[in-house]
Amino acid sequence: MCSTKLLERASGVILGAIFGDCLGAEFDCMLGEQPLGDILEYCNDLQNAERGSVLYTDDSCMTFDLGLSLIQHGRFEAREVAKAFCETYFSSFQRFYGSNVVDVFVKLKQSNYNDVYGPASQQFGGSGSYGNGSAMRVSPVTLLHHNDVPSIVKLAGEQSRITHTHPLGINGAILQALAIEKALNTNEIESPVKFCQELLEQFKENTTVTEGISVYEEKMNRIIEILQEEKLVKPQTVNSKIGSGVTAHAAVPASIFSFLYCLDRERLPLISDYNGMLRTAFYSVSFSYDSDTVGSMATAIAGAYYGEKCIPDEWKIACEGADAALKMANDLISLNIQEQ
Repeated sequence: MCSTKLLERASGVILGAIFGDCLGAEFDCMLGEQPLGDILEYCNDLQNAERGSVLYTDDSCMTFDLGLSLIQHGRFEAREVAKAFCETYFSSFQRFYGSNVVDVFVKLKQSNYNDVYGPASQQFGGSGSYGNGSAMRVSPVTLLHHNDVPSIVKLAGEQSRITHTHPLGINGAILQALAIEKALNTNEIESPVKFCQELLEQFKENTTVTEGISVYEEKMNRIIEILQEEKLVKPQTVNSKIGSGVTAHAAVPASIFSFLYCLDRERLPLISDYNGMLRTAFYSVSFSYDSDTVGSMATAIAGAYYGEKCIPDEWKIACEGADAALKMANDLISLNIQEQ
C-alpha cells in the first residue's frame, strides 16, 4: 500500500509539472527578465479564475500522453506512446508544439507508426534533436519506476528516442528524471551543493549514453559554483552561465538550479514569504525564454520534494488538468507499488 507521504509527493510531481507549465505559458517567449512583481500579480488574479481556465501547453499534453499510456499498458509501449503523441497533437493544434516535433509526428502518422524511432533519428542530418521536449514530459517515468534507478534511466532514454535522439536530448531526459527521483527520496536538503554533486555522480554512473556527459557535467559544476559563490543571483547570470532556452542542456540544468536556489528563502526577498514550491515556480519562469518548460520541470522537482499540498487550492482549480494530474500520479505510484 502506498504511504500518504509518498502519494502526496508523487502528486506534487505531476501537479507541479502541470502548474509550472500553466504559469510559464503566460510568460513564454518573452524576451528578457520577467519581473517577479508581474508574476505575483498574475498569480493573485488566479484566485478568482474559473475552473480549468488557465491552459497548459504541449509540455503537459505529452506528459499526460506518456503517463496514461504507461498506466494503460503497465509498461512502455513505444508505438502506443507515439500514437498518443500524434493523436493529441492533431486534435489540439494550439498547444505551441515546436515545428521540429510536428515534423516527427507527421512522418510517424504517415508511416502508420511502423518505424517509431525513424523520423526522429533522421532529423538534423541524422544527428537528432537535442531540444528539451523529451525531458519536459519525463516525470511519469520516475513515478512508475520509483526506487529503481536503472529502470528510470532505461525508460527515460527509450521515451526520448521517439522525438529526440541526440545524446544531449536523451541525457537531458535522464538527468531530469533522476533529479525528480532524488528529490522524492530526500527528506531534508541541508546542502544544495551536496544535492547537486550527488545528483551529478548518480547521473554519470547510471546513464547509458556516454556522449555528451561532459556537457552536463560542466553545467552542473557551474550550478555548484554559483550556489557557493553568489548569494543573490541575477537572471542574466543564470542565462550566461547555465542557459535556459529550448535545448535540453540549457533547460534541464536551469530547472535544477531554480529548485536548489529557491530552497533558501533569503535569496529572494520579494517572494520570501511564499513556500519553497511557489518560490521555485515564480523564479523559474522569471528568467527563461522557454518559461513554460523550465517552469514545468523545475516545479516537478520541487513537487517531489515539497508535495502537492504546497500548491494553493485556488491554483489547482484554475489550472487545466489538475484533477487528471492527481489521478495519474496516484495510478502511476500504485503501479510502482505493485511491481515491488
